Amino acid sequence: MTVAQRRSRRILAAAFAGALVPAMVATGAAAQSPESETEILIEEKVAPELLDEIDEQGDAELWLLFTGSPDYAAALAAGTKEEKGTAAVEAAKAYAETSQAGVTAALDEAGVDYESYWGASTVKVVGDADLLAELVAFDEVEAVVAAPDYGMIEPIAPDGKTENDFQTWDAVQDAALAEGAAEWGVEDVGAPEVWEQGFTGEGIVVASIDTGVQYDHPALVEQYRGNNGDGTFTHDYNFYDIQDVCEGDAPCDEDGHGTHTMGTMVGSEGIGVAPGAEWIAVNGCCPSIETLILAGQWLAAPTDAEGKNPDPLKAPHVVNNSWGTTIPGYDPIYAEVVNLWHASGIIPVFAAGNNGSACLTMSTPGVYENVIAVGAYDEAHEIAEFSSRGHGLNGTLKPDISAPGVDVRSALPGDEYGLGSGTSMATPHLVGTIALLMSASPTLEGDYEAVYETLTGTAIDTEDDQCTGDKEANNVYGHGRVNVEDAVDEAPVGKFGSLSGEVTDQDGEPVAGVRLVFEGAVVREATTGADGAYAFARIPAGRYHVTASKFLYGTVTGSVRIKNNGEAVFDAELTREETRVVEGTVVDGGGHGWALDATVSTAGDEAVAVTDPFTGAFSLEIPAGGDWPLTVETAYPGYDTAVVDPDEAAVIEVPVSPGCLAPGYGSDVLDESFESLALPAGWEVVDRGETTGWVFDDPFGYGNMTPGSGGFAEANSDAADPEHQVDTDLISPVFDLTAAEDPTLSFASFFVDGAIGSEAEVLVSVDGGATWEQVWYTNEDIEATIEAVDLSDWADQTAVQVKFHFNDNDTWSYWWMVDNVRIGCGELEGGLVRGTVTDAATGDPIEGAIVTDPATGEATATAADGSYVLFTHAGATTLEAGLEGWTTGTAEAAVEADAVVGADFALEAEG
Repeated sequence: MTVAQRRSRRILAAAFAGALVPAMVATGAAAQSPESETEILIEEKVAPELLDEIDEQGDAELWLLFTGSPDYAAALAAGTKEEKGTAAVEAAKAYAETSQAGVTAALDEAGVDYESYWGASTVKVVGDADLLAELVAFDEVEAVVAAPDYGMIEPIAPDGKTENDFQTWDAVQDAALAEGAAEWGVEDVGAPEVWEQGFTGEGIVVASIDTGVQYDHPALVEQYRGNNGDGTFTHDYNFYDIQDVCEGDAPCDEDGHGTHTMGTMVGSEGIGVAPGAEWIAVNGCCPSIETLILAGQWLAAPTDAEGKNPDPLKAPHVVNNSWGTTIPGYDPIYAEVVNLWHASGIIPVFAAGNNGSACLTMSTPGVYENVIAVGAYDEAHEIAEFSSRGHGLNGTLKPDISAPGVDVRSALPGDEYGLGSGTSMATPHLVGTIALLMSASPTLEGDYEAVYETLTGTAIDTEDDQCTGDKEANNVYGHGRVNVEDAVDEAPVGKFGSLSGEVTDQDGEPVAGVRLVFEGAVVREATTGADGAYAFARIPAGRYHVTASKFLYGTVTGSVRIKNNGEAVFDAELTREETRVVEGTVVDGGGHGWALDATVSTAGDEAVAVTDPFTGAFSLEIPAGGDWPLTVETAYPGYDTAVVDPDEAAVIEVPVSPGCLAPGYGSDVLDESFESLALPAGWEVVDRGETTGWVFDDPFGYGNMTPGSGGFAEANSDAADPEHQVDTDLISPVFDLTAAEDPTLSFASFFVDGAIGSEAEVLVSVDGGATWEQVWYTNEDIEATIEAVDLSDWADQTAVQVKFHFNDNDTWSYWWMVDNVRIGCGELEGGLVRGTVTDAATGDPIEGAIVTDPATGEATATAADGSYVLFTHAGATTLEAGLEGWTTGTAEAAVEADAVVGADFALEAEG
């Protein structure tokens, strides 16, 4: 679940006709007769709601839009999609630089913080009335608008479910289908008939802005563009973890929505429309408009995992957007991102929204005139009641087309499958259709108008006059129901041949994992298998320039000509370079010096090694020449990322990060990380509201959003009954503050309110809770921070308590998460124990088991792979591991100070 989301039950109805006006149109008080030139400019340029917010709160988040637009002439005139992308990105960046120059220079001079974006030339700045007056005086500032409120277009819960939440969907554990069978939606759009013609989406790259993707899902792993074909993966340019929630930058999906939509686009097992296409993704949906803009920029010019070295040549052909606004409206900011995609030759497809069944309920950006908006129908070809209806902007037909969107089965995280309904499920059917269409007719690549005309011209007419229109085109089904078989038949006829080859080294041995890029009228890529071979059963005819490359080998270039119906061969010989082996150990640099579980890699992940977690030893091979700095990232929280020269890698000491989150660092005065997943001993919860307050076992499944890890404390209004107030205290045990060298209270925090009305505060008592004094407070969003509170005023007190108080003020707001509460921070005495907890019968990992040292009370929970890391006192001890439904297991451990030892558990299932 994303923070900025709004759920349908929170939204009041809005008149669509009134909503479809640009945000900068002045109304009400803001339209009164001006008294000065500044007031005239404010009236002309500023959204009225921003003026109201400044009046009420003193400042507001301002989004500046600039006059003019990028010069996309060269991009639009380019002959290939790749040429379009390069020219479009160059034009967008040039326009942003020139249009924003005066404003950003002034903000820099004034020392005002701001954020600048080039995908939509805009600047975000928080300002008061004085700053607003200065900004509107710039001629190049065309408008000042408020950020739109975007969210994932939530799936519609199946019958019998009460929550409109992805996690309520019925999971299907067994994905087996009859040989050759496909899901009803895949069948309905005509995909199997196109497969029989030999077109499955090969050569086409689809993308999604969504919640992420489980990249190694059995139905999706082969189609992931980052799959090197030899058991390794390259995530650079193929996935952008914009929310910084995925381990090691590998694609992940903490929600499930993105995996489900991607499965419908390209999944195997009969769930995907174009199983031969490749996919890339960005988890940009939908914390904020900022992440969506950055996601849109990244798709136009994908980057490496660090957000560097953008490359428009790696942009996708079509992008799925199953997100938008719940209240109809118009966003001028994202319209610029869509224009960038058009100039880059990327086809934008958006869900129509789940705001039906009334007319004038289209979601933005689906309402834009230059995107393909998709409605949803069921297996009987009846429009779904929830499917949003048009018209769109300026009376345009919306949705543009409709696709299957009811009871759609697709992939879910955890190698599972499940059913869902929504225009979010219909949209990926159309994206897969476009992939099939372009693979059959490569001349359509990068040509939005031709793709649009082909799709809408062959759609199956479906009459519905509810929102005006006729059988051929109406504001319920659009131009009709998608029909890829007829679309392929009507598309320009392509000429194709086959291409195969083998890559060997100088000794004639096959080389696996070689990347071959074929650049001609279209661009195609291939990766050699274990036998050094690659093959295209079908590739557009023409002449191609070829580049074959692999890390630790030289690069070879050449050319090949594919004749219509011909069988071409391109072989290559790569020379292995002279290399060197780098060996060393990675250890804690904060004082303990113990071995670290870490990944050591070159900057581009060309070479990657994982340390032995008990010794810290690693070894990796790199070229003998050149500059190859190594990046070191630990698997444990609380450590910095280190970058070292290979010549200095014998012993790599990784610094501990500020915030005291690394195991083995903390406080002897007060230190609680909530790893037992229960109310800690000595702590107290007081509830004054009408429902449960602080909880510790993540019963709502939101996950730890603080900078901490593992267990956490959570007061959650969002998960409570909207009619019940949450007013709750979490009170610490009494502690002696005179024993602290540093009387600073720190805690990992994630507070989000969305300006709804909740409050969070920390208070101190020295009289057993009879009186309390506030030392920290917020009613504004402060997400993923380490908060530090100076308690020096009580440094001479021996009986201190702290209280974490959350009150939603009966507003049904969001939540506060707290972790790693401690006084001061230092090196603790003890060592680490690591191991796994598994099922004794099957050997499968057990997630969520609590591993405890009863002698010290130290505890931690196992991860999804059953692994755990526990810090405890040195000496011989008997550890325990337990989880409801399993017998408690024990393991002996001889814990060594400043070292790492192992202890594994195998638990018996009860009953």
